[in-house]
Amino acid sequence: MMTSQTRHTLLALLLPLLFAFGGAAGCTQILVASEANTIEEKPGERTFARRIADESIEIKAVVNMHAADEGFDSAHLVVVSYNGYVLVAGQVASEELKGKATQVVRELREVRRIYNELEVAAPSSAMTRASDTWITTKVKTWLVGKPSTPGLRTKVVTENGVVYLMGMVTAEEADRIATMAAEISGVQRVVRLFELIE
Repeated sequence: MMTSQTRHTLLALLLPLLFAFGGAAGCTQILVASEANTIEEKPGERTFARRIADESIEIKAVVNMHAADEGFDSAHLVVVSYNGYVLVAGQVASEELKGKATQVVRELREVRRIYNELEVAAPSSAMTRASDTWITTKVKTWLVGKPSTPGLRTKVVTENGVVYLMGMVTAEEADRIATMAAEISGVQRVVRLFELIE
């Protein structure tokens, strides 16, 4: 079991690594772009700073949940942030823990919206998690392989057979992606958590 001090130490070690590895890639992109004279922002793409902020939200949310209540130590937690839209999924032992998860995430800066999809249930099995990973892989592979879908702007999270779709997409893209995801074998339900753009 991780102590609060251990969690804070882990967080302190991980954040600089994220900046170091991500920072080098970001600088390369800026240098390449500046050689082309202009840097254009593509609609629907997160900035480098936004990606770092999302990673920070994910790490802080999990660490702070464990610090807030020992009940989270026996829970299965999945926290994903995309442009400040935060999904909290998995299984917890009580409605109280589910509510506490929302409170913890709400206290974090740069969180724009929270989707608490936690189930009050026993943690999912290793077999279920392996199946979820396989479903996510199939959906992502399909998205990246289709030029008509924004595969690189779509985050796919599968938890207990439920596929959560995140990202910044148009209404038409959202419909197309959700319809396709629902046709993948093993998918129980599709939940759209998109941020719609023009």
